[in-house]
Amino acid sequence: MNIAVGSVVKGFKLKEAIKAHLQAHGHTVIDVGCPDTAQFCKFPAVGQRIAHALNSGKAELAISCCGSGTGASISAGKFKGICAVSCESEKTARLARVVNDANCLCMGEDVVTPELACRMADVFVEARFQDAPAVPEPVRSFWQEARDELMARGADSAARDLEFLKKP
Repeated sequence: MNIAVGSVVKGFKLKEAIKAHLQAHGHTVIDVGCPDTAQFCKFPAVGQRIAHALNSGKAELAISCCGSGTGASISAGKFKGICAVSCESEKTARLARVVNDANCLCMGEDVVTPELACRMADVFVEARFQDAPAVPEPVRSFWQEARDELMARGADSAARDLEFLKKP
């Protein structure tokens, strides 16, 4: 599977651990930045690059990291076709896919360990929307309506360069 990954400086170590893990499991990883920890990168730029990778079809899913997962989810989730969720457990990562059809998992380097992040990535990638046979069909239809409404909101994404803090 093609998976886009991104981070700001604070999530860089987490992104790199997830990236290596996904590649070791046969996935193609599209790294949209930041390239290193040498300079601070603007998180809305990373979020837009994540959204563009998903909306252009280059990636089927995405994972974005920052300090808490919040900035990553806000910056990617504001675009049409993106459901970005900040998660802190394997269960929430799975449910985000099964119930909400989330396509961007966001995590925080200050909140989850690299080991947990890799397990969460696996669960997120393996889960499927509405894979809940015990849930009645009317509820699953309701999930789909809600998903469609959420995915239709927001601005269209476009290509964007990374933006870095200028040194004085």
